[in-house]
Amino acid sequence: MTVPTPIRISVALVSVTALVLGVWMGLVRIGWSLGSPPAPGTHGPILVLGFLGTVIGMERAVAIGRSWAWITPVLAATSVITMLTGAPTELTGALLLVAGSVLVALFAVAYRMQPEAHITLMGIGAVAWVLAAATWLAGEPVPALIPWLAAFLILTIAGERLELARLIATTRSSKRQLAGAVAVVIAGSAIAWVYADTGARIAGLGNLLIALWLLRYDIARRTIRLGGVTRYMAAGLLLGYVWLAISGVLWISSGLQYGATGYDAALHTLFLGFIMSMIMAHAPIVIPALAGLAFPYGPVMWIPLIFLQISVIVRVTGDLNGSYDVKKWGGMLNAIALALLVLVVVVTVIRGELAKRALRTV
Repeated sequence: MTVPTPIRISVALVSVTALVLGVWMGLVRIGWSLGSPPAPGTHGPILVLGFLGTVIGMERAVAIGRSWAWITPVLAATSVITMLTGAPTELTGALLLVAGSVLVALFAVAYRMQPEAHITLMGIGAVAWVLAAATWLAGEPVPALIPWLAAFLILTIAGERLELARLIATTRSSKRQLAGAVAVVIAGSAIAWVYADTGARIAGLGNLLIALWLLRYDIARRTIRLGGVTRYMAAGLLLGYVWLAISGVLWISSGLQYGATGYDAALHTLFLGFIMSMIMAHAPIVIPALAGLAFPYGPVMWIPLIFLQISVIVRVTGDLNGSYDVKKWGGMLNAIALALLVLVVVVTVIRGELAKRALRTV
């Protein structure tokens, strides 16, 4: 049984809406006078679980080819609607809890079919989603979700690197190193339930260890020497790992104290520097696989990737120096970088589809 195309399109449109509204919320929160976005307090959850959760859910549903796997992206997309309409927090939390639980079940099924380390790692990431949703459902404030939200994304991406890039690490020692780093992330996130400062520092150490592991073992270290799309993807990956390492250091030093100097930098080096670099790097693979659309590589793809790095540097500099205006402009540059990404994707897909259609008529 296949999922009807209208449902797939609707879910995809909601995820894009979540991205746009999440960026709008972020700009208003950082001080730009751009009207009043709905539910501004959901900025983090709507981007991580609403946008990225929906996209990751779609990606895994397509990969496993089971119709029930679409429960995750459908419920994640529905949670975007409940957040924006001001529905009770309990309803949104319940939707996200079920969505994450289905994702965990999906990885359990996948592991029975293919018992590989990357599936285990992504499954642990899905458990982090469930724990983030449970924390929110319990009535905890959004900052309490951050370690689990970060763990969900970091472990999912690390698992995808194991799956897509076939990392060259094959020794037992290297695998134990990665397992140890993951254990530190999970332990820190759990401790943060009771001791927020200590837990965040420990989770930050785990994030740093994973970043160093990826920088050491990812095949991108080799493929960066090649040309074309291979070099572009490798550059995006390595830049993302550097941002993850910087974020880990900032988590360790700041303890993620809400509102303190460095808090914004600690979050956005991870959620923008790392995550968006990963998205840009994987776009040439994910878009054709997820949407079935032609996405031919072109040098223009470097523009949003480079612009993103500059924008995060500006924002982090402003935050760490206590310069509100610099941080504010850094946030605007972040939004422009994401807009450039969307523009490049749309133009590239149109060009690719036109070229594909032209070949069919020859």
